[in-house]
Amino acid sequence: MQTHAAKLLKLVLDKSREASFSEIRFISGMSPAFVDEHGPHFLEVAYLSTELVGEIHQLCVLIADEAVFSSKAMSTYSVTLRRLGRVVCKFQRRGNVASLIMVRDTDAAETVDAIRPLKRPSLGAEAKPESKEKEN
Repeated sequence: MQTHAAKLLKLVLDKSREASFSEIRFISGMSPAFVDEHGPHFLEVAYLSTELVGEIHQLCVLIADEAVFSSKAMSTYSVTLRRLGRVVCKFQRRGNVASLIMVRDTDAAETVDAIRPLKRPSLGAEAKPESKEKEN
């Protein structure tokens, strides 16, 4: 089942990358959604179960920036994602409802720029072999 959670997480991250999202929501009993300046946008992929939200949370814990110390009911940690930057993940479980809210860090764009390697400038001139006259 974890492969399903990984595919769903990748799908949602890919779709939200196209928009300038402020947060991504995985809430059991609902479809995944991302929020931008126009409000929430629900992705018509599937309704999330409590177990599936927990599996997505466990995938995020595996790639967390630091060790995650949490209880079963609540945890907060950050994850750095390629092309999205750093997001803060807030997982919460109450009874049969689980939620994972990913909020874009305020300096996410700067984080991506810091991770991306700089492109080296191309050489403007060619090297030419030395003439034999200079050796004599």
